[in-house]
Amino acid sequence: MIGDADRIGQALANLVSNAIKYTPEGGQIRVTFQSDDEKVTTFVADTGIGISRGDRDRIFEKFYRVPTGNLHDIKGFGLGLSYVKAVIELHSGWINVDSDIHKGSVFEFYLPFNNDKK
Repeated sequence: MIGDADRIGQALANLVSNAIKYTPEGGQIRVTFQSDDEKVTTFVADTGIGISRGDRDRIFEKFYRVPTGNLHDIKGFGLGLSYVKAVIELHSGWINVDSDIHKGSVFEFYLPFNNDKK
């Protein structure tokens, strides 16, 4: 794979950290990888609080945080997922999320082994 292993590692660590933050005690987090001759696809799945359809459309925007009402127990600046997306796209990949409230989330990102941005 051509790319910056440190930045890709930070992106993966951010997704896992978010899964830990938003999954209640007793929940599950699973990280899996699939690869073939052309690409590797990474999945970070959790049984956490989930993300509504409207918020899913915005979570990769810089500084956007999913509203939590008057709860302030989860800290952040809304930069993590925009960073993840930027790193993945700079490596000619893509990222997607599938999530529903109270059903958890699955973040999937794809990275080609060879990309145009060397």
